[in-house]
Amino acid sequence: MVVALENLRRELLARWSDVPAADICMRILDFVESTPQNELHFLTFTTLCRAAGRTNIDVELLAAINILTGSRLALLDAHAMFIDEDENEHELSPEEIAEARETGTLVHPETGEIVGDYERYLVPFFSPSKRLIAELG
Repeated sequence: MVVALENLRRELLARWSDVPAADICMRILDFVESTPQNELHFLTFTTLCRAAGRTNIDVELLAAINILTGSRLALLDAHAMFIDEDENEHELSPEEIAEARETGTLVHPETGEIVGDYERYLVPFFSPSKRLIAELG
């Protein structure tokens, strides 16, 4: 176990130890810690599910991901990949996602065309935050 992550683990448990998802958070941190950094940019729900030793994406896994992305710890950053009808992949900025949510449509990053049912083309994924990368050294 990397000593630097020990502080993050303590901080996480100090706030969330009474929540079942805390154990899942620890397993995800163990996975991140043992995976080469160059393989951590595209962590899908399925990847995090396996990392947590779960067979299905369930409420506890979602709670753990919420803790790791949404709490003041902010150890994972949430992203989205838009995969168009030609199977071209486009990573979207948080601003592009926010605009799509606000308007209900997405402007295709390459063609400029409006994509009405854009959510069905989005693949959410996660990556270590700058804070977590700094702790990993």
